[in-house]
Amino acid sequence: MKKVWRIINGSLRHKLLLLTLLPLALTAAGFALMAGYWTSSYTDRQLYMKVSADLSVANGTLNIMQQAHKNTLIQLANSYEFRTNLLLGNQRALQVQLLEVKLSRSLDFLRFIPAEDLDQIDEPSFTSLLGKLKQQESLDGIAVLSSSELDKISYGLGDKGKIVLIDTPRAEPTDREIEKRSMVLRALVPVTDDFNELIGVLDSGEILNNTTKAVDTIRDLVYGIGTLPEGGIGTVTLFLDDVRISTNVPQNIEHPISTHELSLKNRAIGTRVSAEVRKEVLLKGDNWINRAFVVNDWYISAYKPLLDFNNKKIGMIYAGFTEAPFTKIYYKTLLESGTFIALIMLVATVVVINHSRSLLNPLGKIHSVVRSVREGDLHPRIGKLNASDELVDLAEQFDVMLDLLEQRELEITQANDQLEMTVDKRTKSLRLRTEALKDHIRLLKNTRKQLLDKEKLAVLGELTAGIAHEINNPAAVILGNIDLLVAELGDHAAPVKEEVDMVIQQVYRIRSLINNLLQYSRPGHYVDNYEHCSVNTIIDDTLLLVSHALEKQHVNVIKNYKADCFVEVNYQQVQQVIVNLILNASHAIEGQGSIQLTTEDWICNGQIKGAIIHTTDQGKGISKENLKQIFDPFFTTKESGTGLGLSVSYGIIRRHGGDIKVSSEENKGTTFSVYLLENAVVSGDGSLEKIIDGLAEADRTNRRSSVKNKEGIS
Repeated sequence: MKKVWRIINGSLRHKLLLLTLLPLALTAAGFALMAGYWTSSYTDRQLYMKVSADLSVANGTLNIMQQAHKNTLIQLANSYEFRTNLLLGNQRALQVQLLEVKLSRSLDFLRFIPAEDLDQIDEPSFTSLLGKLKQQESLDGIAVLSSSELDKISYGLGDKGKIVLIDTPRAEPTDREIEKRSMVLRALVPVTDDFNELIGVLDSGEILNNTTKAVDTIRDLVYGIGTLPEGGIGTVTLFLDDVRISTNVPQNIEHPISTHELSLKNRAIGTRVSAEVRKEVLLKGDNWINRAFVVNDWYISAYKPLLDFNNKKIGMIYAGFTEAPFTKIYYKTLLESGTFIALIMLVATVVVINHSRSLLNPLGKIHSVVRSVREGDLHPRIGKLNASDELVDLAEQFDVMLDLLEQRELEITQANDQLEMTVDKRTKSLRLRTEALKDHIRLLKNTRKQLLDKEKLAVLGELTAGIAHEINNPAAVILGNIDLLVAELGDHAAPVKEEVDMVIQQVYRIRSLINNLLQYSRPGHYVDNYEHCSVNTIIDDTLLLVSHALEKQHVNVIKNYKADCFVEVNYQQVQQVIVNLILNASHAIEGQGSIQLTTEDWICNGQIKGAIIHTTDQGKGISKENLKQIFDPFFTTKESGTGLGLSVSYGIIRRHGGDIKVSSEENKGTTFSVYLLENAVVSGDGSLEKIIDGLAEADRTNRRSSVKNKEGIS
């Protein structure tokens, strides 16, 4: 749409055509919209008025059927034969008469209940009406009876009304599969003696489930011949709750059968009403006069809630007809109107275009040349035009302007080429010097950082050497006295052997930690023994060292060992790394929680290189900014931290030829992964030598650039 508007807005030809045709098009569109609106509004109003009247007739017919049902019982109660048999107590003749009336009126049950048995009837639908019956009030209406209640009235009657529910598009979801209740057209008439005393009640009912009589009678009355257009289907339905129990709506609209020829199997019994209709009619209690989706097609529909004897909503009555024939008529009318308007527009457009072509031809040639110039081609010219008006003068002046423009363009291009050569020659040496200077600055920054770290490590080395001397001497005394104590105790030392071994192990660990700190401050002089161990065993031994700290914080450890490969490590140093990672994880949890320790084989290109240790916590995580610095010496986020834990751990693993990786997300947790080789590759620290080599290379580059620059200038 934007592209079309841009074309129209950029062309005088199109603007003139638009100004000419737009009023006519707007008028035609207005007529089309008015015709569509009037047709739609009038059609919808008439359809809704008709279906509303149809519903009223259907509901009135149902009421008449109820009244006729009650009148039958009143006539029976007042008949001479019935009263005589009742007075004489002739039960056999009485039952024969009731059976004759039941068969002649197509009733499902008809019974006489003596007054003395009324209070003994255990039927909820009957007992709720007992008060009105005792007041000698005749009742007629619709009731809902369960299958068990119908079986009490007449054995096997409950199965007649059972309906299997069918999945229906747009219906409210349900878990029900069978509707066991029945909707009954019921009448109850009190029978009195000559002294107006109640002697019994006549109770009759006609089950509406799985029947066609009522709905077909109403349909034939409401939707007779000529009431609907060709192809229209008029339907009537009775609902129990939202289930169709009696209907002449066809089950399959794709293979339609005349509604007068529908068998019970072809009717949509067991389908359910759409969710929107159920909400409006059954839940709110309002009538529905609108289009609705009925089983498998759209119908102009009217629904009304049905009430039982106690004014409780038990279902709906529906009348409606298919929407498609009326929609077809509506679109046919619109098509005819649109075709007529389109023909008028076509004739008008042809007339306008033919008369405007002679006026706009010169303008088209001018526009073609202007477009070529805009695209960068200065050679085309308009030339002589076969006309004598303002456009001819404009074309001549435009050709003169193009000649001048082409000449100036050539001069500018030549001057620009000369200027670019001069600027490129003068700035080439400057670019080389700038790049060399950037290299110097970058390498100097790296050197400064490395020198600061070396200075800190030197101070740390001096402090550590003194501390090591002061700690190693007491440690040696402790070891000596422990050995002496064990020798003196002899066999009596057996009960505390495990504790003695633990003390010795911890003293050696103290000495190992001091040695590790010395090795961190002098990484180039590091030499130690390596052995092949299982990472699972190292973790288990390490957990003994930190168990007290974890129990104090109420942090438990979840182990998931999958690694089978042995790795070559310094046992004590790797233990130091794992202790550091576990304690860091526990500090990050802030209270109770768990730490997951997972091991797996390190597989690369299908071959096992070693093993991996994953330490995972659900703590506060590490920010992206801090992730870049966590392995730097003296960097810490703890108030009492030294900033050496992760740095020392990283140095230990790197000297083993392995690696430490970390992944973290704030407020979700952190995972440290330690990679250890099956065969260690011992490495040292040569970063300072690399920086010095880089500075030398940058200086050589600078000198070469200076020489080339001098040669170019000369």
